[in-house]
Amino acid sequence: MTNIMVAVVSAIGGGVMTGFFNVWQAKLKNQGSNESVYADHTKELFERLDQITQERDDLKDQVNDLQLKIDYQSNIIENQGKTIDALNKQMGELNNKFDLWEES
Repeated sequence: MTNIMVAVVSAIGGGVMTGFFNVWQAKLKNQGSNESVYADHTKELFERLDQITQERDDLKDQVNDLQLKIDYQSNIIENQGKTIDALNKQMGELNNKFDLWEES
């Protein structure tokens, strides 16, 4: 009976050890596969990152150009407002002179 017990314990122990090493080997294999996938696509990822960075920089330049145009247009509008105010003042003075001329 002890021979049977030794055989059963050996079989169970061997099975557990084999299972442990199989799981460990599978984990190492998966880790290596994942690293190779990242390594295979690293160049593409960096190229994509460079492209996105360039697009961002181009958009920043466009925003700066548009801001300059807005500033320029704002100055024109401000100057036109001053011109209109001056013309309105002159029209008011002319109307006053005309009213005085009609009264006399």
